[in-house]
Amino acid sequence: MRAITQEKIDNLTEFMEKNSIDVILIADWENARDVNMRFLSGHPMDATLVLTAGGEVCLVPWDKQLAEDHAQVDVTLDFTQYANRQAGGAIEYIKDATKKDNPIIGVNNNIPYRFILNIKERLPNATIFSNPKEIADKFSTLRATKSPQELDKLTEAAKIGNKTIADIKKFAEEKQGTESDLSFIVMKKMREYGAEDNAFPSLIANTNRSHMIHCHPSAGNNRYAEQGLALIDFGALFEGYCCDITVPITFGKLTPEQEKIRDTTLKAYEAAIESIDLGVPFWKISKAANDVIETAGYVMPHGLGHGLGLAVHDSPGVRQKPTDSIALKGWTERVVEDGMVFTIEPGVYIKGLGGQRLENDVMIRNGKVVVYTKSELVEVE
Repeated sequence: MRAITQEKIDNLTEFMEKNSIDVILIADWENARDVNMRFLSGHPMDATLVLTAGGEVCLVPWDKQLAEDHAQVDVTLDFTQYANRQAGGAIEYIKDATKKDNPIIGVNNNIPYRFILNIKERLPNATIFSNPKEIADKFSTLRATKSPQELDKLTEAAKIGNKTIADIKKFAEEKQGTESDLSFIVMKKMREYGAEDNAFPSLIANTNRSHMIHCHPSAGNNRYAEQGLALIDFGALFEGYCCDITVPITFGKLTPEQEKIRDTTLKAYEAAIESIDLGVPFWKISKAANDVIETAGYVMPHGLGHGLGLAVHDSPGVRQKPTDSIALKGWTERVVEDGMVFTIEPGVYIKGLGGQRLENDVMIRNGKVVVYTKSELVEVE
């Protein structure tokens, strides 16, 4: 089933009419993924999609059986009828649907250039809408609030993540095994609990690597339970929807500076959570955490959080208001709205001392602020 509601379809087609866009072309392939294809159709992957200004959705899937099982569209085309070229089928549909030799075609930011070349080859008089970022921004705005069905799926993903926290704590307390061992356990347990996959590769770092925001490699063969500051950033994928959780862990006695890093992270997290309410600008939530971190003499090198949905990093962004004039030109203030889902994840990182990050997922549902994942500091003697 597709995620987009009829109200949002109408919003999108009004945008298309306002900008004289005849169709929007979406491509999702392994070299260029686009969650808007699943958002518009329910089809999970590997397809080309066309949305007309009249709201009709045409899908050209690589796997027809997969489309029959998951897609909710008006038209499904067999790409084998077009010399095994999905773009060819989509472009022929555009010709028939618009009845024009010179349609205006909207594309998203990340569409492969070969699709543009195919359009030019098969529809030489077509015009590509000149501002793909405007289309990308429209999709981001539509995905920023979730339907009740989407909120239910996000809740199920979080239930899987919450169960897995207990397994992570048990592994840490046993003080045996490597980062890679923990990565395998998390992957195995999440599938046992009903996940279709990891939402992203689990980021697992002991005190020697936890100073990195996103450690590379994501997990190593080094012992996990080294004295100091550690963390694990992981997430479950449930029917296309993600959770994103970071558990901060301490092993043994910390130095005074490591204690300060830990305590500052926890205080920044609490300040951010306390500032969340309907109508509050996201930059103010970010500022609440940043003020705590900067007062302690640290700098947080990333945004405070991000939206969650069909993508791990979705709209809205939870970050500071830009300070330079150029960035401000493209900045729009966003406020907390009902149906939004986002992470809060302050962190402090110092090479040689390690880092801490505490991350939970927040849902605004029926006017209430709900922290629906259950990460907290794990302290191991």
